[in-house]
Amino acid sequence: MSLVLIARLIRADTLGASVTMVLLGAATAHHQLRLGLVPGLVAAALSFHLYAYLLNDVVDLPLDRTDPRRAANPLVLGLVSPRTALMVAWLQIPISVLVVAALGGRRSELATLLVLFAAVTVYDLWGKRCLVPPLTDLVQGLAWASLGWLAADVVGATTEWTVLLSVFFLVFILLANGVHGSIRDLANDRRCGASTTATWFGAELRPGGAVRLGAGYLGYALGLQAVTVGLALLPIVLGWDGAPGWALLWPMGVASLLSTGYLVLAAQATDRHRQLVRGTWHLILVLVPLFLLLAPRLPVWAIGAAAACYLLPFATYRWIFRPRPEPGSHWTVERATAP
Repeated sequence: MSLVLIARLIRADTLGASVTMVLLGAATAHHQLRLGLVPGLVAAALSFHLYAYLLNDVVDLPLDRTDPRRAANPLVLGLVSPRTALMVAWLQIPISVLVVAALGGRRSELATLLVLFAAVTVYDLWGKRCLVPPLTDLVQGLAWASLGWLAADVVGATTEWTVLLSVFFLVFILLANGVHGSIRDLANDRRCGASTTATWFGAELRPGGAVRLGAGYLGYALGLQAVTVGLALLPIVLGWDGAPGWALLWPMGVASLLSTGYLVLAAQATDRHRQLVRGTWHLILVLVPLFLLLAPRLPVWAIGAAAACYLLPFATYRWIFRPRPEPGSHWTVERATAP
């Protein structure tokens, strides 16, 4: 396969977020992150990322075959068999155990690994079949929150910062998957009878392809947004040991206002393209206060690497999906074509 197809298969556009979670998780440990631990932590994140997305794509393959956005996926194209993808996915479990053991992992780290893989397996198998979809979103959030916890445990003892970061990641996944991802997939999910957070809240498709959230769904999204803002400000307000000074509240507040604004604008959009773009900006900006909060706890190179890992994959969308939009039209993933 070409590099583009491999990138689609492994979801390279979201890989940076997985790496970012372990680097930020390491920032919450009692000891400072050492450069020698980074390759192992990145390998653990990559292994978990492959397991989570490959298993999800195999389970959702019947749905993806009916979704124009997934038409260029190697599994949908038949270039990779479900059996092969599953074998690669299941192989990540022993690989991650070996990686964590090489990092000096103890029983606590292995127990966290168990939570990671168990939680994401539950979501992948029942995420679009649960009668109350926010519950499976919560389970998936627990999986990704545990990734940051694992990194902190490997670097040194976990702290109250680790608890805060884990809750933040959990809520972030509820927003990313239960709101933005669910809105993005609503048309095909409803057509196929899938049960998602968007269908559960009764979200409706607008004539322009965007999704009308409704008061309940919008309130749910804004409530989650408020939690992320509160968590980012909590250590400064309470004067936690190692928290940055009050002067940082200004840039954190501006970033929080911007991210909230983009969330509201995305909810109000009547055009699908604008809704997706505004949603992407929301997901980028909602993490800015967290980066600012944890920056003093990481070496400069580490916080730079974490920011780059999170931001750079957003620039790969056009490369990965190779869109060919009609003249004068906006670019969207739906207009992508296989090479």
